[in-house]
Amino acid sequence: MDSTNIKEVVSRTMTALQQVGLTTYSVWAEYGHSFLPIIRLHELHGKEEFDRELITEYVRKVESRFEKGELSIYAYRKLKRGAQRITEMRDTGKLEWAVPPKMSRFILNEYYNAILADFVPKEDVSPKTQKDITWVGRKYFYWLLREGHEDLTNVGVNEIQQFMIYCSNHMAGSGLHNAKLYMKKLYRYLADNGYSDRNYDELLSFPVSRESKLYPAVSPEEIVITLDIIDKRTPQGKRDYAMVLLGAVTGLRACDIARLKLTDIDWKRGEIKIVQSKTGNSLALPLTEDVGKAISDYILTARPQMDFDNVFLRVRPPFRPFSNGVAIGDIYDYYRKLAGLPRDSHDGKGFHSLRRSLGKNLVTSGAPITMVAQILGDADIESTKKYISLDSEHLKECALDFAGIKPKRGVLSI
Repeated sequence: MDSTNIKEVVSRTMTALQQVGLTTYSVWAEYGHSFLPIIRLHELHGKEEFDRELITEYVRKVESRFEKGELSIYAYRKLKRGAQRITEMRDTGKLEWAVPPKMSRFILNEYYNAILADFVPKEDVSPKTQKDITWVGRKYFYWLLREGHEDLTNVGVNEIQQFMIYCSNHMAGSGLHNAKLYMKKLYRYLADNGYSDRNYDELLSFPVSRESKLYPAVSPEEIVITLDIIDKRTPQGKRDYAMVLLGAVTGLRACDIARLKLTDIDWKRGEIKIVQSKTGNSLALPLTEDVGKAISDYILTARPQMDFDNVFLRVRPPFRPFSNGVAIGDIYDYYRKLAGLPRDSHDGKGFHSLRRSLGKNLVTSGAPITMVAQILGDADIESTKKYISLDSEHLKECALDFAGIKPKRGVLSI
């Protein structure tokens, strides 16, 4: 059994950090910022062995200092991360590299944190929905704290109305609609669990108009130009080519490509099977020959030899998976710009346009809309119907001619 001496645990943690690709400089910087304060704390209390209670109290004090504004979010993350990594090494004997979750600026008290932890569903909803529900609940409770409500004792109609007005001042239609929806769910939970005497369903049933934008699909020519500009001779090029081609051919969202696991690919059957991040639904897609060759070339010749399940890893140390699809979108934008296809902000020509391109091509080819929805894994067929609007060729067939419309004194009569 490995020693539980605090200095030995820290030493093993530093070795593990080097093994995931951190430079010697970065590891020693981590030691000075994150680990040394914990070693000194043990020395201050005359402890040579790892002391869990001491570290737990240390983390509580770090959180308290952050909430009081005594620590920057950078310092807070460094100190807390050091305690988490040392504890993980002590308990498991290894270190799973993970990007720390983004810290919310809505810091709550224990009362609201406990409600939120119990309210947010753990099953039957997608990770994205869980995140959205958590964000709205945290935002509301933080607003109540700012208004002087340490609990829900005196919270009622006026507070709910004022919060929704507050949201309407800085949220677009879709965001306000979701805030209202999750507030309704929250108050049903609060009423069912004795935190509120009413669920306020009627109060939270006001209509919210939402603008539905129709973004363009990237053209096949632009996809070819973008893929051709990628240098497939380099490890990064092999990875990036495989990711972009995968998005173009299968329509997978960037977030699902980031989470794609080695075990999700059935090479013998030629299938990719995933659980979609957005919907939580299972999806099976054919592994086409070109996509299969690109992915296998990356895995066999360019992927860092790390013990991660994710297919795609970063090319610079630490060699870890992407935490979400944002970086993949940025990579795609980089190659578009390199290929002379710059884009404007919010022009709809980002990575998701590859998915719209596939949807448009399927509709144009005459595939039934239900089949298109199944191929793309859309949970709501209304989302798929938007691709019909991109099918300009078939829409022309629906246009009326001018037969039977005769002008009368300069005015058309129908």
